[in-house]
Amino acid sequence: MTSREQREAVLAATKQVPEPFYEAYPGGWPGEVGTALVDAVYSIRARYRTRDPQLGVLGRVRAFRETYPAAKDDLGSLSRVGSDDLKIVMGSGKTAGRLKSVVVLEAADSLVAAGFVRADDVLAADPARVKNVYTAVSGLGWVTYEYFSMLLGVPGVKADTMIVRFVNLALAQSGLSKVNAATARDLVIATWRESGKGATLTHFEHALWRYQSESGA
Repeated sequence: MTSREQREAVLAATKQVPEPFYEAYPGGWPGEVGTALVDAVYSIRARYRTRDPQLGVLGRVRAFRETYPAAKDDLGSLSRVGSDDLKIVMGSGKTAGRLKSVVVLEAADSLVAAGFVRADDVLAADPARVKNVYTAVSGLGWVTYEYFSMLLGVPGVKADTMIVRFVNLALAQSGLSKVNAATARDLVIATWRESGKGATLTHFEHALWRYQSESGA
């Protein structure tokens, strides 16, 4: 549950976001479940964009797509890439103490075993079932699952550090207490409905994320 005071505080903060940001969502990776999975896992606590376009998560994901085109929308093909080869392209980052390359391949194997091989399989399935398979992998949780879905075209909110920070700074400006990631997500959704900004919830969320990421606060 969110309060009117909380929603009004976040709504006021959205007015600080430049209007063009609400139209700037790059679109994710629709129709590319392998790319979406790699992006979702490697984005955990990592810098997404850097000045060098070949670095950062986005630059490395683009390199992954060029290096392994068959894996873009085939989790079986992604599984066959192997942890060491994926690590060469995507780096040696970790989540929950595990190499992200290992986590990606375990998630791919689990999804394939459950019958989810391509993006269309994921989108046609019961989201709760896909989420259960995804979050059963050590190192993956509901926040990154929602981001994975968003990258495939499902509107949502990735309640990561930047989104939670945006919400909590907005609340602090109104003298309100901090909230956790789940409540921050609810507040972003409620604020989007009231704001009239962004063609979709994902456009709106991306604008807040970009603003907070670039503000340095």
